[in-house]
Amino acid sequence: MGNEFPHLFSPFAVGGMTIKNRLVALPAGTSMAENGVPTHGDTEHFQRLAAGGVGLIIGGATVVHPTTTLRSRKLVEAYIDEFVPATAAKVEVIHRHGAKFIGQLCHLGREFIGGESDAPPSAPSPIKTPRDAYPPHELTITEIEDIIEGWRISTANLVKAGADGAEIHAAHGYLPAQFMSPLTNQRTDSFGGSFENRMRFPRLVIEAMRSVMPTGFALGVRLSGEEEIPGGMRIDDCVRIAENMTELGVDYFSITHGTRGKYVKDSTSEDGVAIPSASKVRAATGIPTLVGQRIRDAAAADHAIKSGHVDMVGMARALIADPDLPIKSQTGRLDEIRGCLGINQDCRAFDPHLHCAVNAEVGRGRHPGVGAVPPRVKEVFVIGGGPAGLEAARVAAGRGHRVTLFEQDTVLGGAVRVAAAAPHRATLIDIVDYLARELKRLKVDVNLAAGIDVDDLADIRSSADHVIVATGSRPAELPIGLRGRPVATIDDVLLGRVPEVESRHAVVYDEGDGFWPAYSAAEALAQQGWSVTIATALTALASRVPAESVGPLLGRLGDAGVEFKVGHSLVIPDSSSAPLFLRPVFGSGDVTFDDVLTVWHQPRVPVSSLGLEPSRAVSIIGDCVTPRRLSHAIAEGYRAGAEL
Repeated sequence: MGNEFPHLFSPFAVGGMTIKNRLVALPAGTSMAENGVPTHGDTEHFQRLAAGGVGLIIGGATVVHPTTTLRSRKLVEAYIDEFVPATAAKVEVIHRHGAKFIGQLCHLGREFIGGESDAPPSAPSPIKTPRDAYPPHELTITEIEDIIEGWRISTANLVKAGADGAEIHAAHGYLPAQFMSPLTNQRTDSFGGSFENRMRFPRLVIEAMRSVMPTGFALGVRLSGEEEIPGGMRIDDCVRIAENMTELGVDYFSITHGTRGKYVKDSTSEDGVAIPSASKVRAATGIPTLVGQRIRDAAAADHAIKSGHVDMVGMARALIADPDLPIKSQTGRLDEIRGCLGINQDCRAFDPHLHCAVNAEVGRGRHPGVGAVPPRVKEVFVIGGGPAGLEAARVAAGRGHRVTLFEQDTVLGGAVRVAAAAPHRATLIDIVDYLARELKRLKVDVNLAAGIDVDDLADIRSSADHVIVATGSRPAELPIGLRGRPVATIDDVLLGRVPEVESRHAVVYDEGDGFWPAYSAAEALAQQGWSVTIATALTALASRVPAESVGPLLGRLGDAGVEFKVGHSLVIPDSSSAPLFLRPVFGSGDVTFDDVLTVWHQPRVPVSSLGLEPSRAVSIIGDCVTPRRLSHAIAEGYRAGAEL
């Protein structure tokens, strides 16, 4: 089949090397490091990316100096000798698949990511970041020189490891950006004040790196086109910096937006948000330019290159969700691509390392049963068409088993379909659509409106060699005291089944989840014109919503006039005619509500597993075991299908 994306899948020369195509795996650290050294699991992850067909991989989460390491030492430490052989092994497998490798080098400065450090935070000036607890130590000239030496040593180690280039991470509010920005650099010596002085640190870093780079070794710089913070650098500042760096011999620029806590854009952000900034940098400098952030498919990437905005396009989470996205796109297998949902859950938790909500192999490796011919082809019956059942059917059918799936609803998706009805959460349905396409391709017999009950089990067990029960979960019964009052579950709100209340005032109560459901219901009601109070017995708002999503979520709710009550329990009086009231968990001062709609969020409950128990012929997976996250459903479905 012909190449549908000729601009993306064409060779490109940058910094003395030629990459086979212009699709780049952006820096995305795995946290698979021990004592600062990449592990075999980290190497396997990069091999998987290279095998999927990208032209270039930029390795991230690699630091240059002991003053920017974590206590856990889960960041790769490029300045230590042990880095060289481990990285050489990584480079070798990447090259084996025809891709190039560039190591991104970073010093976090006043920012600390992923945990505590035994070193104090340090910065050009002692200005505290709002994201961490401690003000930074102001770097002395001697300390600055030592950090620059760390960049030189780290670059030399990349050269020894056989890498094709190095990239300076000067974006996202890390140390180089802290020197370049007048917001964070208030020094009065030769490293502060004027633009030229503020550029002295990155200039010395570039000179130190170039001093150990052989001919043809690429040097790139990552910059934030917009820092997206009050008083932060804007695109005009970025262009001026890029023009200055062009004179220093930089080979390419990688353009992004945001600072720490804002740069991993979730599904509420527009796609391709940094493309206009990258276009301006490219036009001003004439230097090859790479762009990333919320570019999720080859069509968008190809268009950005075709339109002359950029020369290369990067993806991070999209390639975590499906490392084969490049080769599938190039060969016309677009329906087989498992898309990134942009929900920032497992890929940003690092517990203990990189995982993915929709790709169970990330962080766990490929199960030996996947891709292997089973000893015997089995008749497999899957009961339930939510994410767990769909994934189990996909994996089992992909191995050659004959699979039949039964779903009692008229559509697939289970609880995910409900969650996808929430404002700004529509991308969740993408995993259901992908799995439905895969089941069709793999010729799984899908039966909708086909509920299975206990009376059907004898027939099923006599026909199937293995039964996978994935019946999912349902909303819990609401408290008895709410009967006779205007009340709704989260599902009712998201699916448009809300009773009218004359006051148009709703109280959304989160018993103790802290995740999306209650906040999604509050946002949905606010969009429909309701006056909304969201209350929780927890001592923080949205405490289990991913960090990069909390700010945008609470900002939207605040803009919509939603009232927040933290550390309050919703009390139901014995008399049905008495008003509900919120009572502080600590202290006193009840808040009474007359004529309100109550949306009470409590944990979902499992749907019956039909009296079956796990055995050699029965698997029970997903929410019908106990309701959890999408990632648990996918991982359990994957494992069930792989182990048949």
